Amino acid sequence: MSGRRSAIMWGVASVSLVMTACASLAPKSGQQKDVEAFMQEYTRVWNTHDSAQIAARFYRLGPDVGDQTVSLERQFSSLRAQGYSHSAIHEIKGCLTGESTAWAGMKYSRLRKDGAALPPEMRASQYDLKQFPEGWRIVRIGGGDAESPLECPHKP
Repeated sequence: MSGRRSAIMWGVASVSLVMTACASLAPKSGQQKDVEAFMQEYTRVWNTHDSAQIAARFYRLGPDVGDQTVSLERQFSSLRAQGYSHSAIHEIKGCLTGESTAWAGMKYSRLRKDGAALPPEMRASQYDLKQFPEGWRIVRIGGGDAESPLECPHKP
C-alpha cells in the first residue's frame, strides 16, 4: 500500500509540476502572432517564385524594389537549376524586439518536385523585421543553426 501511495503522490506531483511550467509560459501577444503569420505568408509567396511580389510586399533589403526583384530572380534561377520546387516550414518563432521591430526565426527544408530535400535537409534562417505604415517588412536576413532551438535574441 505504501508503494502505491508513493506512486500516486509522485504522479500528482509530476502533473502539478507540468501544469505549473505550462502556466508560466507567457502567451503570445497579438503582434507576435502577426509576425509569425507574416512569415507564413512570406513563405507562401516565396513558393510561387514571384520575385516582384516578394520584393514589394516583404522586403526592405536593397536600394529599391526593382533591384531586389532582379536579385531574387537570380536566386530563384540558381535554385531551380538545382531542382528546387518549394520550401516546407518546420518551425517559425516570432519575437518583438522593440516597439516597431521584431525578430523571426524559421526552420525549413528546400524541396525538389519529387519531395526530396536539397541538402542540407534542415535549414534555419533569422530575420530582422521592422514595422512600416504598410505592415511588417524584412530588413535583414541571416543564417541560423538548424540544430539549435529557435530563441528570441532580445525582449522588448
